[in-house]
Amino acid sequence: MKKYIIVTVTLICFVIHIQISQAQITEKDTLREVITVGILDTNRTKSGFRINEYYIELSDSLFDAYKGKRIEVRGKVLTVKALEGDERMQVQGAMHDRLFITEPKIRIIYNR
Repeated sequence: MKKYIIVTVTLICFVIHIQISQAQITEKDTLREVITVGILDTNRTKSGFRINEYYIELSDSLFDAYKGKRIEVRGKVLTVKALEGDERMQVQGAMHDRLFITEPKIRIIYNR
């Protein structure tokens, strides 16, 4: 019985998290092309790896391939809006807008 309750609560939390994540991305978000050049931050976050003011999702093997190298990342930018007002106390999210590069194309510029 305890396992059933734990599984049910976990499933409900997961569904709520997905709905909150989708609610933060508005219909007005347009995907524009962007290019950024820099070195990946080595700290993995829930949002992915950071390069300059953007986040990208990378597998561990791809991260290892680009770690410590100056790279150019091209892709479309998706803006996830920050939480406002009382939302900060009620749901998960960030205090500032987050910029994600979707469909990233990565090229090594300089190999240390």
